[in-house]
Amino acid sequence: MDQRILIVEDDRSIRTLLVTMMRRQGITADTAEDGAEGLECLARNHYRVVLLDAMMPRMSGYEFLDHIKARPAAERPLIFLLTAAHAPRDYDPDLVAGTIRKPFDVELLTKIVSACLNAEEPQHVA
Repeated sequence: MDQRILIVEDDRSIRTLLVTMMRRQGITADTAEDGAEGLECLARNHYRVVLLDAMMPRMSGYEFLDHIKARPAAERPLIFLLTAAHAPRDYDPDLVAGTIRKPFDVELLTKIVSACLNAEEPQHVA
């Protein structure tokens, strides 16, 4: 079972916290500082789950999603959008498994990611 995820987040402290928490669960987390770097990671590796910040410099999470849309559905990772916005922008539910508002419960997020990685067939979370 592939236990590797991608964290696309411009805030270094959040990236570090998430990587540490995932590692405690035996999950390997690669990181990217913006959407463009995240797309480069996706071109090199397969990820079942992506934690994606909505607002980043250079390429936002929303722009990242526009690029993911071109992939066949079977090749898309589960994407959880991380946002500080009170009312996040509309997103395509076929692309985004769920929205997680910042500040978030890191332990709960880790459990959600772990459950997604351990599920036989990835499921979207409402």
